[in-house]
Order: sequence, then C-alpha cells, then structure tokens
Amino acid sequence: MKTFFVVIATILFPYLVISQSGNHDKIDSLELELKKVQHDTNKVNILCELTRYYGKIDSTKTFQNAFEALALSEKIDYQKGIAYSLISIGSGYMDYFEIDKAEEYLKKGIDKTNLLVAKDSSKANLKLWLKGNYFLAINHSYKNEIDAQIALTDMVIPVAESIEDYEFLGNLYTNNAIMQMNLGRREDAYASFTKSGAFNRKVGNSEKIIFDRLTFSSLLYQMDSVHRMPIVLEEAKRLLDKDPQALDWHLYHTEVGMYHAGMGNYEKAILALDKAKAIVTKNKMYQELYLLLQKYAFINERRGDFKTAGSYMTEFLNTAIQNKNGINTFQGYYKRSQYQAAGGEYKGAYNDLFAALNIYDSLETVETIKNAKELELKYESLEKEKQILALQVTNEEKKSQAYLLGILASLLALLLFFGYYVYSQRMRKARKKERLQEAEVQLLKQEQQNKIFSAMIEGQEKERKRLAIDLHDGLGGRLSGISMNLSKLDKDEPKEYPKKQLQKVMKDLDDSLTELRSIARNMMPETLVKFGLQAALKDYCSSMTTSDTKVTLQVYGADKDIDINQQVTIYRVIQELINNAVKHAKATEILVQFMREGDKVDITVEDNGVGFNKSEKHSTTNSGMGLSNLETRVAYLKGNIEFDSEENEGTTVNVHLNINAA
Repeated sequence: MKTFFVVIATILFPYLVISQSGNHDKIDSLELELKKVQHDTNKVNILCELTRYYGKIDSTKTFQNAFEALALSEKIDYQKGIAYSLISIGSGYMDYFEIDKAEEYLKKGIDKTNLLVAKDSSKANLKLWLKGNYFLAINHSYKNEIDAQIALTDMVIPVAESIEDYEFLGNLYTNNAIMQMNLGRREDAYASFTKSGAFNRKVGNSEKIIFDRLTFSSLLYQMDSVHRMPIVLEEAKRLLDKDPQALDWHLYHTEVGMYHAGMGNYEKAILALDKAKAIVTKNKMYQELYLLLQKYAFINERRGDFKTAGSYMTEFLNTAIQNKNGINTFQGYYKRSQYQAAGGEYKGAYNDLFAALNIYDSLETVETIKNAKELELKYESLEKEKQILALQVTNEEKKSQAYLLGILASLLALLLFFGYYVYSQRMRKARKKERLQEAEVQLLKQEQQNKIFSAMIEGQEKERKRLAIDLHDGLGGRLSGISMNLSKLDKDEPKEYPKKQLQKVMKDLDDSLTELRSIARNMMPETLVKFGLQAALKDYCSSMTTSDTKVTLQVYGADKDIDINQQVTIYRVIQELINNAVKHAKATEILVQFMREGDKVDITVEDNGVGFNKSEKHSTTNSGMGLSNLETRVAYLKGNIEFDSEENEGTTVNVHLNINAA
C-alpha cells in the first residue's frame, strides 16, 4: 500500500503537470525564456520552474537547475528565491524518493517562507508557503507517517481558502480522497471528492476534473454505489468529448467496464475494457496495461470463469517478464496460482506458487546484495579514512599504529559483511521453506473445500431424485388409483348410494395425505421449524419406532440459540444415521443420545444391527445419501465423525460438532 501512496501522491502534486509530453513542451518554452531573461530574480524563478518540469525526466537537470537557483539567490540576497530554491530541491528529491533529503530541504525552505510571511503575507508569499508545507505533508505519506501528513494538510486548508487558491484546494482534496480510499475511510473520501469537484469546476481545468471524477467513480464502485457511477462518468465524458485523442479516455473506458461489472453485465464490461486496452497498447502505457489486465481477471473471477481469469494473468505475467518487472512477475505467478487452485488445477497452481516464491526470494536476494554493497562502500570509506590518517601522521610509530588500527577495522568490516550474508541466506531459506509449507496447506484446504462443495451438491441431487421417486411411485400412484375409481363410479352410474366404493376412495385419500405429510416432513420437518430441534427429533424417533424396531432418544442440554440452518443439518445427520441403522444394519434397537454443552454438541447413535467392516465403509453404495455425504454435513459444522463397528456386533457412531463454526 505504501507504494500505491507514492504513485498517487506523485501524480497529484499541486502545480504538477500530469502529461509528460506537456512537460517537454513547457521545458522547451522555459529554456528559450531562460536564454532571453535579464533580471536575476526572474532567472531564479525560471530555474525553479525548470526543476519542477524536469522532475522524473532528467535527474541531472533537476538538481542542476535547483542548485543554480539557490546559488544565484544567495549571491543577490533574494530571500524569496532562496526559499523557492530550497523547496524546489526538496521536491526534486521527492521525485526520486530520497525522502530524508527531501524533508531536510523542505523544512529549510519552510523556515524561510515563515520569515517571509511574517514580514509580508502577500498572496504570492502565502502560495509559496502552501506549496512547501503541502510537499512536506506528501513526504510524510511516503514515510507512512499518516498522522503527520493529515495534521499538515489540515493546517494549510484554511490558508488556501483565505486566499481563494482553488487550484491548490482542488488538487489537495483529490489527493486527500485517494489517501483516505487507501486507508479504507470511504465516507471521508466521499466528502473530499465532493469538495475537490467543486473547486476543480471553479478553476475549469478539464484534465483535473476528468481525473478527479474518474477516480471518484472508482470510489463509488468500492462503496457498492454502482448505480451512482453513470452521473459521474457522464461529467467526465462531456469534457473528454472535446478531445477525442485524450489519453484519459482509457481511464473512462476502464471505469465504464467496472460499472457494467458491478451491474452484472460482464460482456459489456469486457467490451469497455477492450477499448481501454487499445489506447493503452497503442501508447505503450505498460503500467496502465498491468492494471487493466488485473481488472480483466477480476471480472472473469467474479463471474466464476477462473480459466479465462487465469489467461489474462498469463498475459499480465508475460508483459512483466518482457519488461523485466520483478514485482509484477511475482504478482502474476501468485495470482494465477490462485485462479488455478479455484478451478481445480492443483498441479499448475503448485508450480506457479513455487515460481512466485522463487521470484520473491530473488527480489529478496537483490535487497541482500544492495545491503552488501552498502557494507562494501562503508569498508572503502574506512580504507580512505585510514589512508588520510596515515598521511597526517609523521611519526613512524604512530603511523604503524594507525595502519594496525585500519587493518583491524577492515577485518571487522569484512567479518560483519560475511556474518550478515550467511545469516540472511539462512533466514531466506527458512522463510522460503515456511512459505512453501503454508502454500501447500492452502492448496490442500482449497482442494478439501472443493470436495466438500461437490459432495454437498451430490447429496442435494440425490435428495431431489429420492423426492421425485417418492412423489411419482408413491403419491402419484395412489392419486392415479383414486382418479380411476372415481371415473369408474361416474361411468357405471350406480342407482344406489355407492357407500363401499366411496369408503375405499376416502381411505386412499387418507393414505395419500399421510404419505404427503411424510414426504413433507422429510423435506423440512414442520415440528423443527415450530418447536425446535429437540421436539423434531422426538417426533422422528417416535415415527421410526415400529413393532420390529425400537428407537430411544435421550437429550441432555437445550437446543436454544442454535441457528436454524445448523439445526436442520444436525437433524439430517441423526435422520441419516437412524435410516442406515434400520435399512442396512437391520437393527431392532437403536439408542440416540444428543448432548450439548456450550458451543459443543456430541451425538451418539448405537444399534444392535449386523455391523460392517470399517475399512470398507466408503465403498457402501446402497446407503441412501452415502457415508461420504454424511461426513460432508458434519464437515459443514467443522466437526468430525467416528465409526466403531464389527460385523454381526452392531455399530456405534460418535459425532462431535461445533455449532458456532459453520
């Protein structure tokens, strides 16, 4: 996230021109003006302006102009020029992310502007004061010092409002909104975008309004306010229509794509992203291409097409490899592994995750080499200090001591270097092993979840099939018989009251209603919904007790506060265990125990049936929903199930559940 802060804040510096081609045009104009200028104060101002426009384009020119402006200002004692030059140097260091040096020069420049404003609080001096303090606020955000950044921002706002610097305020509130988005403060970001929109409209700068509104659109998507995006997008489009070649069209098409995705129109979303991609590809905007490919993948992930999502991450990965972008290469492998795992391609997911870890380790190695280089530089500096010391010592004895001291210091530096290198290598290997183990666990979890989901679907399908058979073969047959009997009565036209025939029809109707209630009870027990789990279990055990089979229920602990979905799952587990005992184990006595203590539920179902071989329990094909799906219901409640059975000696099943884990 810190990197994202840096990127956004850099784009939104007040007074910073976003278009790089525009920067080059302005540089040419200022360079020409610099050759013609006669007054030194004007020359200082032009040099500071050049510093701003050379930022991120040419570091040598950036600092050459800034320090030349500072030297000239000091020579002619131009205090405002000194302040402006120091702030320009600070902003130059910010462009190249040397944040400590940036802070040093910005604070010096701010001290100078404080003195200027104390003597003359003119609008020009206050604008320079605003610039310095706001640059320092952004620099704090680079260091992730968000509280300091917010404090400085709050300090400059009243001053900017007092001098009606609407351009500054528009940039400031846009930047604040994006910072707040990154911090997850979406309501605050919304308020900031409301203010930035008003100030930017007052200034009338189309580029800034377009960028501000399109970024606001992104916030609305994050806030699940997709239905409000078209109003914001339309405002940006009205301005973009004035320049059909504007590069910001790609941002507009991207946001339109996200709007359609939010509305569930995925085909339209892809078409909009295709328009954005054409612009980005034509202009070789690689960073924007990375973001677009991620959005393509996200949209396909949202509609459950993990294979297509993975293909876009492959394109993302190939682009990163082609441009030798290590961070994006790591992200590409890692994200593609997630899509492959979600799609059941576990081998490919494992290989990609392993590749991602290797990339991560190589990036870490680069950092290790960088640290080693720093140690090497320190060692070389020590050598130079040793040589200087040796030249200054005239006494031979002192010279020998100095050499000895230098040699000892050199050896110490080398030992520190090798010790650090060995330690970092060991830590790198340990972290790699730990990450690999975590990755394997995640893949196994994903695979297990997919199996549970498949088993649940299989159970539902079998339940539907059973219900269809019950309705067709049972209730359907009875109702057909009733229909035929009534038709026969109508056809025969009996002269006397057909009491016997009607009694038979009424009995068939009663039997049909009884069977219908039985089917309904199997689908969703009415007793459970009205009176709870305990009552439903008593009702079911009573209905399963016949002259051949006795089912005894013992309940310890209340079923109060158990979620209805969990109650249904527990009911189905006990129902299936009793059915298996009656139908397959041929049991004549069944004992059911339900015990609850806090969040824990223990269920025991014991029968005196024929039993089975535990090693073959998963091969049972005629056990209703099947033991595999029974275990799936238990897994839904993050529980476990244990079977204890011997052939011809009965079966005991123990189920342990956590009713708050589902």
